[in-house]
Amino acid sequence: MLQVTEMSSLLENGIIKANKFISKLKKVENPSNDINESEEELAVLYNEISGFDEKIVEFEVPAEYEEIERYWVDEPYSFISVIYHIEKKDYLYHIVEPKLNRFEITLLEQLFMELGDVLTLKGIEDIEALTDERKTELLKEQVRKILAEYSDLTSRSFEKVFYYIKRDFVEFGQISSIMRDPNIEDLWCNGIGIPLFIHHTIYGNVTTNIVFNSSDELNSFVMRIAQNSGRHLSKSTPILDTVMKDGSRINITYGTEVSPKGSSFSIRKQKKVPITPLDLIAWKTFSSEMMSYFWICMENGKNILFCGGTASGKTSSLNAICMFIPMDVRIVTLEDTREVQLPHENWVPTVTRDGLNANDIGTVDLNDLLKAALRQRPEYLLVGEVRSVEAQILFQAMNAGHATCSTFHAGTPREVINRFTHAPINVPVAMFTALDVISMQSSSYEKGVQRRRCSVISEVIGVSSNGVDLKDSCVWDPINDVFENKGSFIINEIRNKRGWTLEELDQNLSKKQRFLELMIERGIRDYTGVVEWLDAFRKDPDKILSLLSFDDSPSQEVEAGGF
Repeated sequence: MLQVTEMSSLLENGIIKANKFISKLKKVENPSNDINESEEELAVLYNEISGFDEKIVEFEVPAEYEEIERYWVDEPYSFISVIYHIEKKDYLYHIVEPKLNRFEITLLEQLFMELGDVLTLKGIEDIEALTDERKTELLKEQVRKILAEYSDLTSRSFEKVFYYIKRDFVEFGQISSIMRDPNIEDLWCNGIGIPLFIHHTIYGNVTTNIVFNSSDELNSFVMRIAQNSGRHLSKSTPILDTVMKDGSRINITYGTEVSPKGSSFSIRKQKKVPITPLDLIAWKTFSSEMMSYFWICMENGKNILFCGGTASGKTSSLNAICMFIPMDVRIVTLEDTREVQLPHENWVPTVTRDGLNANDIGTVDLNDLLKAALRQRPEYLLVGEVRSVEAQILFQAMNAGHATCSTFHAGTPREVINRFTHAPINVPVAMFTALDVISMQSSSYEKGVQRRRCSVISEVIGVSSNGVDLKDSCVWDPINDVFENKGSFIINEIRNKRGWTLEELDQNLSKKQRFLELMIERGIRDYTGVVEWLDAFRKDPDKILSLLSFDDSPSQEVEAGGF
């Protein structure tokens, strides 16, 4: 506990540092001259003051709630408090940001007006074309000029005000904290005066404390998102699908013409760090045995469909399992929105494009991309999601010898076949001899916690007078939460094609499975590390297994370098 004299000393020291900071701000009349030196000196003083300041954000949990979890998303300015209403038995995703006093609110409003004029009129032709880092630099320059007039401004006020300046000018405004949270997969705004909802990886669909209270506020927000994406939104074109600057997908409805509650939007967030096969094993979406099955399938060019309902993890599974594709293989990906992220250098990612005007001139759809991709001599074609007639070209590619991997919306393997073989897709039944594996994904909740599982792996074993013949090779038992191996037609087909004995096949699969299990035991799950270890294992499996099996090797110090 600090004594009164010690507290007085700290306070006096802090005031001296704050005055130094304000004095320095006043001297920076022309930030473009000696900017590096000025910024360095200011940063030192600013950091000293920050060490003196109290907490910038504080939150007291309401009496009717119990706090379940608290974590930073933008330390020290913003954190998340997941709270649980004791009577209603509902979760609330509470975003905590700095609270402003009247002086700070007035100052912020003035800064918004002055900075808006500067950023739009100061000889900058396209402010949105600048990087976030450059925008922040411009803001800092202008804020320093304006704040030089306020000699009584405290460091605490400066930090709080600049947080909102950066949040609203550079980031995503009110939803910035949500967009920073790696635990959030989806975000929904259903209209004016309605709390935003999010899909949390642990708590599922949860209400937030963020609300757009007026049509002007909400319309302004969605218009800004559209403009930042280089797209147009108006009453004549009130529906928009586009990609945000961070790669997230957003669907917007503008005004009340098509959405009576007011403008709405739905965001599917782009994952910053790709999911790996080890993540899927650790989350029990797949077992290590199932993952070794997919590994050998990908190495041998098998055609795989990941199917299931919305948000069941189809694309995540596709992305993770494609890490098993050999590094020297040529890959072309086709997507509406960039989601697939691969470590391969011989990879060409392609995306669709909407028309350049109301007549859709210049539209590039998946059908166009598939046709172009087939001319690029791909060894693997990855299609983010097939929905319609492009499936016919996908199956033509399979039958032409290209290995493919894609996702599709369906509830069961038989439903997959029925949807593909009937209108509007109409893939001929005879073409299904080229498809090898259908992996069904499911999503459910157990005691309020979401669990995603591969519900069944079904193999196409042929086509007969009854249609497409399927055989389940692995089935999930939801009661015991275990996977039951039913035997594989495809694995035996690979063995015959490669000329392996049963013993050689078993060794190949068991080494892969053991490698995956050892990686998890060693705590090696980061994306870069997994990529390096996979590449090392391909070159010398026995040596890598021996290295990982060494008992005295600390989990975080084992390195794959040199192989």
